[in-house]
Amino acid sequence: MKLEVHERLALLPLLPAEGDYAALKVIRRAKEMISFTQEEVDFYEIKTVPGADGRPQMQWSTAKAAEAIKDVPVDEYIVNLIRDKLSDLNKRHKLTEQYMSVYDKFVVAYR
Repeated sequence: MKLEVHERLALLPLLPAEGDYAALKVIRRAKEMISFTQEEVDFYEIKTVPGADGRPQMQWSTAKAAEAIKDVPVDEYIVNLIRDKLSDLNKRHKLTEQYMSVYDKFVVAYR
């Protein structure tokens, strides 16, 4: 699945931190695939900066992000975890703008 920088950053916190052994192995592999290598961090110029509210936020070069969109292999188990989490956020009216494009990819348009 082709994922942009902001989508990859939005997906990482959606993946659970606990579960059974088999699930955690699959989740860890997914996190490794979605996360950024040091080369990608340097290429996209990703850095953490203080936001307007004082909390840290991620910043990157949008020009470079448009040049290279990563094709991330995401298995059905991970797709279902992400879809369930996004659907739950939507149902509880807790979906935020940062999740709009991943909601479109994982819930609305996913086949």
